[in-house]
Amino acid sequence: MTSIAVVTGAGRGIGLRFAHRLADQGHRVILTDVDGEAARAAAAEVGRDAVGIAQDVRDFASHRDVAERARDLGRLAVWVNNAGILIAGDSWAHDDDQVQAILDVNLRGPIGGSAAAVNAMGARGGAILNVASISALTPVPGLALYAATKAAVLSFTTSLQGDLDHAGLPIRARALCPDVVSTAMVTDRSKDPGAAMLFSGPKPLDADGVAAAGLELLESRQIFRVVPRWRGALVRSVDLAPSVGLKTLGAMRRIGDLRQRRA
Repeated sequence: MTSIAVVTGAGRGIGLRFAHRLADQGHRVILTDVDGEAARAAAAEVGRDAVGIAQDVRDFASHRDVAERARDLGRLAVWVNNAGILIAGDSWAHDDDQVQAILDVNLRGPIGGSAAAVNAMGARGGAILNVASISALTPVPGLALYAATKAAVLSFTTSLQGDLDHAGLPIRARALCPDVVSTAMVTDRSKDPGAAMLFSGPKPLDADGVAAAGLELLESRQIFRVVPRWRGALVRSVDLAPSVGLKTLGAMRRIGDLRQRRA
């Protein structure tokens, strides 16, 4: 039976790289994106009978529909909840629609996708990857809402694995926590007030390398992984003394401000 992999938010960026790599592994890939044309164009690029579908991940029913499509094509083996949005700025300055959007896309998306994947995989097993962020592990001034949603995704994923273990289902749930990645989601925010932290650290990661790390994580015993790993140890040190750590992050934000202005 054909092995099927689903990737949400796959019209471009990391999601598209996941789709390419999953196809290389022999899966038939379903690429979904809120922009249906982008999803279909990306599927044509991936080739090997990949399918592109318009999907709004905020809609729980849409995940069930995608899972049903996967069952029609073969056995659902992998589901990557990659779709996400980034909104920068002071946390009190976002309008109601922005707050609702980031909560719905970044949190309802992985929750709905994971539920649909578990129900479709069942006792035959499989793997679910939720793309979180290094911001799940540390304060990120200027990106408070984004960081909050990604922290929730990480917590949800680790708890999901506990539920799966308790139920005796052979399904692996994993969360990938990459540092800043060179994608349009980041570059489109290059001039946004509050986005300075995106530009305060090392050179952004390559999307293909992040996708490779995510698929490697799916085969490991780790439940979550920070990419690169050394950054995980660094950001977690902030939590040891938040009052001191926030001062360090403030200095990093000023560095990011300078880089933004020079860009």
